[in-house]
Amino acid sequence: MTTDSSPNRRRVVVAGGGVAGLELMLALRDLAPELLDVALLSDGTQFAYRPLSVAEPFELGEVRRYSVVDLCEAHGASFVQGRLQAVDTDRAVALTDEGEHRYDELVIALGADRLSVFREALTFFDQRSTPGYKDLLGHVADGTVSSIAFLVPAGVVWPFPLYELALMTSAFAADKGRDVKLSLATPASAPLALFGERARKAMSDLFSERGIEVHAGYDVRTTEAGRVLLEPNGPALQPDRIVALPRLVGPSVRGLPHDHDRFIPVDEHGSVEGVDGVWAAGDCTTFPVKQGGIAAQQADTVAAALAAKAGADVEAAPFRPVMRGMLLTGRAPTWLRASIAEGRAADSVTAGNALWWPPAKIAGDRLAPALGSTDAPGAVAQGEQAGVPVEVELETRPPGSPGVKRRAILAHVRGEADPRLLEFEPGGHGL
Repeated sequence: MTTDSSPNRRRVVVAGGGVAGLELMLALRDLAPELLDVALLSDGTQFAYRPLSVAEPFELGEVRRYSVVDLCEAHGASFVQGRLQAVDTDRAVALTDEGEHRYDELVIALGADRLSVFREALTFFDQRSTPGYKDLLGHVADGTVSSIAFLVPAGVVWPFPLYELALMTSAFAADKGRDVKLSLATPASAPLALFGERARKAMSDLFSERGIEVHAGYDVRTTEAGRVLLEPNGPALQPDRIVALPRLVGPSVRGLPHDHDRFIPVDEHGSVEGVDGVWAAGDCTTFPVKQGGIAAQQADTVAAALAAKAGADVEAAPFRPVMRGMLLTGRAPTWLRASIAEGRAADSVTAGNALWWPPAKIAGDRLAPALGSTDAPGAVAQGEQAGVPVEVELETRPPGSPGVKRRAILAHVRGEADPRLLEFEPGGHGL
């Protein structure tokens, strides 16, 4: 099948219906609606808001799903169902299992694939892992599991969900009156080390308060007997159960350059290196931080470059990441924001109130408000909530970009189901 754009507009095909793809679609329709025809190509018709998947086993939240078709229709983009398999850059054609799609500009926003690393572990992928983790919590509640090791594998990893699982499991065990020994092992020098001493200390104190033993700076492997070996020269752990994260690898797209982990190299504007007319944003790129808010910022960078290229009065600024995130723990909230420059945190901010708007787990400049208009999930858990209204000024756009401040009423929920909100640190060596 071949689809055509309007004759006087450039046709932009966005491959991927996740955070980066949807943010990009929204940004393009916002920045250059009269200059670009936007088609979103995805093999699925539903967008799952996966950051809340860690809350599902504890019945503190749920993964909500949104129609990609409806989002495209509401924002003036066309939807094309199919899975991108290859790119013929000579003919400017994207090839799918359904046919060919001509493009003037192509954006790869396919995310990353997830691979299980430890056979002996319960690997937490997303909402698909809810039944297995609920079973584990059942054994914690009945006392048949008294120790759990949480493992971050080496390589490209998003470690945030593992921190959340460990912290929420500690709260769950305490609520059930169970004494469960919890440990966390990571190749990173410390959880949140990327954000400097303030964030490092906050996380260290939090894990210590919860009685979670942290083993940082080790390569982690397991044995068939369920032992956890920390190398070099670390202690051996023998937990009742092991919980781990998957390792991330890039998508397989024939015809495009990639590194040894299949991630696509891009420049500071998101243009794929050495390929004309092809761009990439989100977890599929070689940028080491894999997080929804960062993916949205990459998408906004690409959208600005494409709009400027098409003739819109838009500044094509280079990608300057700002980290925002929420770490759910079952206790009181704290917020932290930091920009990342040359692999280090800069301009770190901590506060007792939200530092961006809407205060969602994915801080997308356009996607978060768009999902908010269709009852998007918020930062708090489900169930009975006693709230105190607080009026604060919140950022509507990342620092340095155009925008205004809005005043919003936030309900800061109190009680045992409260989240704690902190920035996320990417895992792997040197991070």
